[in-house]
Amino acid sequence: MKKFIDNEYKRLKSLFSLVDESKTELVDNLIYQAAFMKVELDKLQEQIRKYGAIQISNKGMQRQTEAAKYYTKLVNSYGTVIKTLNSILGTQVDDGDDAFDEFLKRASE
Repeated sequence: MKKFIDNEYKRLKSLFSLVDESKTELVDNLIYQAAFMKVELDKLQEQIRKYGAIQISNKGMQRQTEAAKYYTKLVNSYGTVIKTLNSILGTQVDDGDDAFDEFLKRASE
């Protein structure tokens, strides 16, 4: 997992190559946190695809899985971090379409 985080960190860090070095140093930990969250979100998406987002109890009650709950919280935090980093860049950060991007597209329609 550390390898995936490191790769994502390097990818995000490279987006800051043209940004003032002092700003980049200031947000370095935030970049790492974004990388961690991205990797976690990918893992959670795999779990949700494989096992679903809803569990049904023996009594027929439905509830959201722990993976789905965590995903919902984490995707919101990730979005906030990416928006913060994006504002420092002053340009759009394109890290590919993920569930958060799809949500934003549907919300703006």
